[in-house]
Amino acid sequence: MKGVRPVGPQSKQSDPLSGGQNGPPPGGTGSGPSAADRPRRSGPPPGTYLLITKGPVHYLPVTLTGEVIGYLWASPTEKAGGYVRRLTASEEAFRSPVTWSERMRESYGEGLSALQALRRWQGAPEDPQGGAIAADAEEGEAASLAELYELANPGGDPPPDSLGPEGTFPDGTPMDRSKGWGDLSPFTLEKPGYSFQADSAVRYLPVTKGGEVLGYLWASGTEDAADYQRRLSAGAEGFRAGRLWISRLDQCKKEGLPPLDALRRWIGVPEDPEWGGVAADAQEQEAPSLDALKEIAGR
Repeated sequence: MKGVRPVGPQSKQSDPLSGGQNGPPPGGTGSGPSAADRPRRSGPPPGTYLLITKGPVHYLPVTLTGEVIGYLWASPTEKAGGYVRRLTASEEAFRSPVTWSERMRESYGEGLSALQALRRWQGAPEDPQGGAIAADAEEGEAASLAELYELANPGGDPPPDSLGPEGTFPDGTPMDRSKGWGDLSPFTLEKPGYSFQADSAVRYLPVTKGGEVLGYLWASGTEDAADYQRRLSAGAEGFRAGRLWISRLDQCKKEGLPPLDALRRWIGVPEDPEWGGVAADAQEQEAPSLDALKEIAGR
């Protein structure tokens, strides 16, 4: 595409959530650190990079099981960066913006430049929801964010073009979330239901169909958090099962059940022929963290 070109060798890292449509330390490779601050479904998240820029952007492809599911981007001159999801990517990539939004907020909180945040995750292990940036991925450059949007989703919607003076929206809300939220607060991660992130240990139960583990239903005993974590090896079937289980958890939240009660409510309920169930003799277990459970699900 005209205006979209690879960056020269000097910009490529050879060693190794959303105005976007959500590793190793800077310059390194290997496993990425866990996010210390987890987003919630309510309240403003911590500051993050600007989600719009009018200048050129650098980008890296994000892949999940070998498929390009989106692009992480950063401005070389501004504190701006984000993630653009490919809308034609498989269903397994649906939650990838959450992963990359969280990672960008973490990097912002550590004071990294946008380009450092972009390159930080190159070579890190694949996240079962967010994917990964390969160690040998070629860093590209687009003349504008609009060109990157066109690369990700040809013929799709362009990026928002609503920057006001000094990096604000027309209503005066700062694009830099660390400077305030204004009237945009209703459009954050707020969502009916339990939080899908937890900082504490979590209890979990396997969701099975015909003896195969599709994923894990989990809940926190100290936070208002519960969700379904698909098992990576269960493929699309494990992902699709999440629709039923997230709906069931939302139902429990509406009924006022604490997360652990919501987790245990479905034990022994007849197995759904498509989405599975939690067996009557399923053993409830505890993981020291949500990241630890994700590791189990990623095996």
